[in-house]
Amino acid sequence: LPPASTQKTLTTAAALMVLGRDFHYQTIIGTDGILHGDTLDGDLIIHGEGDPTLGSSHFSDDGFADVLHSILNLLQGAGVKHITGDIIGDASFYDKSTIPRSWPFLHIGNYYGAFCAGLNFNDNQHFLRFKQSATPGALIKEFKIDPEVPQLNIESLVTSGEFGSGDEAYIMGAPFQYNRYVQGTIPPGKALFTIKGSLPDPALFMAYHLKTFLVSHGITIKGQYASLYGQPRELVRVFGTTESPELQEIVDVTNQKSVNLFAEGLGLRSARQLDLDTDDWLLEFWKQKQIDMSGCHFYDYAGLAPDNALTAQSVVQILSLIYQQKDLWPVFLGSLSVAGEVGTLASMFKHSPAKGRIRAKSGLINGVRSYAGYMQSRSGRWYAFDIMTHNPDCGGIRNKLEVWLDDLYLSLP
Repeated sequence: LPPASTQKTLTTAAALMVLGRDFHYQTIIGTDGILHGDTLDGDLIIHGEGDPTLGSSHFSDDGFADVLHSILNLLQGAGVKHITGDIIGDASFYDKSTIPRSWPFLHIGNYYGAFCAGLNFNDNQHFLRFKQSATPGALIKEFKIDPEVPQLNIESLVTSGEFGSGDEAYIMGAPFQYNRYVQGTIPPGKALFTIKGSLPDPALFMAYHLKTFLVSHGITIKGQYASLYGQPRELVRVFGTTESPELQEIVDVTNQKSVNLFAEGLGLRSARQLDLDTDDWLLEFWKQKQIDMSGCHFYDYAGLAPDNALTAQSVVQILSLIYQQKDLWPVFLGSLSVAGEVGTLASMFKHSPAKGRIRAKSGLINGVRSYAGYMQSRSGRWYAFDIMTHNPDCGGIRNKLEVWLDDLYLSLP
């Protein structure tokens, strides 16, 4: 069955094993030119190594500005006041085509469908802030793109929904596609209503905003801004680096907030570490751990691909293997949502004996609802579990699964 976001448990566990809990992504700030006094004669190059957290709002209230300020400080520390060349967002660490081919077009223009590039920035997303209409059915034409996305053109086909409706607006567009449109409905009202979209080219977005920021802080730049894929540029001088949070913190956010971009970033970086260039590396990784992966297929690392397939048996075997890794187990367990307390399970099991005793990852998309993780029985024993449903014909499946899991917990010795 398709696992939806519970697939992130397999990706994050593999990343912890391959990269290690203390791993940090790095982004290198350098040049292919020469510094003559206060003038950098050449291009300023931001060389990414796949860090999905660069400028992320998940680790800082203003991660966007924090990164720009850190680069400014490096340049000022080197005495740079003038740049004769371009500002280059170097995303050559990965191929240009990192987006999973089976992700539905409906999703990839929206924030949760953002692809992971060699250079990422600002969660690879932007905001669309619509001026609402109080009249259901009215066409919503007035909106603002925030922050500015260079070269992006968006046409709004959005209308005001019925009273009591929610966010049903979708941005339609693919990577490196700059003419996009929005369709669907937003709630009626008289204020601003915000949705989030994916960036066409995160590296270009980063280069544009860095150039704008540096100029606003007194550094003159004669060149333009650009992104780079393919052959990387050789750096003659390195001004410094930025580091991501350590891997275990990234895994925490990935599992508790179900961040697709982070899951894709972890999968791609792990494959790079293993020197594997195949979509099947995660499947082979678990097979090599003696896990029965019969009937399983992976088409991404986040669980957004509808053609992914897992068996409950394979997931439980993997969760059991993780439990046996005494150095890995506490880190992985701490990344999961806690029933009635933390993450995507915070609103469940509020008044149940299972509150605080179930730690799991949830999954929900297009008719799929799933849960995978651990239960700690009243005797203190740990049990791995996985449950997946696909297009159930009964209403209120979330509540029914909660009752079922509650009963399962109470039955454990």
